[in-house]
Amino acid sequence: MAGRAKALHRDALDALGDPSRRAIVEILSRGGQSVQQIADQLPISRPAVSRHLRVLKGAGLVSDQADGTRRIYGLRDEGVEAVRQYFTKVWDEAVARFRILAEKPTMSAEPLIVAFELEVPPAHAFETWTARCASWWPRSHTVSGDPTAITFEPRAGGAIVEHARDGRAHRWGEILDWEPPARLRYRWHLFFDPSEATEIEVTFSQTDSGTAVRLEQRGFERLGGAGEKRRDRTTQAWSMIVPIFIRACRRSNAG
Repeated sequence: MAGRAKALHRDALDALGDPSRRAIVEILSRGGQSVQQIADQLPISRPAVSRHLRVLKGAGLVSDQADGTRRIYGLRDEGVEAVRQYFTKVWDEAVARFRILAEKPTMSAEPLIVAFELEVPPAHAFETWTARCASWWPRSHTVSGDPTAITFEPRAGGAIVEHARDGRAHRWGEILDWEPPARLRYRWHLFFDPSEATEIEVTFSQTDSGTAVRLEQRGFERLGGAGEKRRDRTTQAWSMIVPIFIRACRRSNAG
């Protein structure tokens, strides 16, 4: 199903690259029409309209049905929905990246803040962040490169651990506050010595459309001169990781 949707939006976007076809789609958004009716509204010939309609139909954007001696063309819901989902995905990722960059602190003593919204309940977002972390956390951002599991012990004082295929366990941090589904706070030292840990607090707040997520990472000032550079690298990492988490929430919620 995912492959079919991907092919649909790819073909549809290719078809919409032509301005005449975009104009036809805009006309059909107002209701079904015949080739002649469409041609009467455009500065192109009737045969040209027919050719464009064949392309749009092949891309899954348009369907047709007989009406006496003529055919009436209209927009096809599945194709239009595939395009809408594609642009929603692109927009979600762009918003997440924008907010990360817009809220980037200008002084090393200030925390790093990431904020974004999800169309899933807080409990689903909290569970995806913790219990299903291994399903979305980038393997390139792990110690082993191919963990079998990433676990959050569900209690204050619990450990965050990467379980490698060779049986070794790599400790990433420790839970400070465990308050599902609204809040999570933990020490974080992935790739660093525990003495250089920062602190991450993630809140999941109910909204009319789903969940507002706010992540605050603080403690860079304790790292001295290295704090600002590390915060900059961390900002870049979250700008890559957050869109993956958004997709994982949407995918698991759909399933």
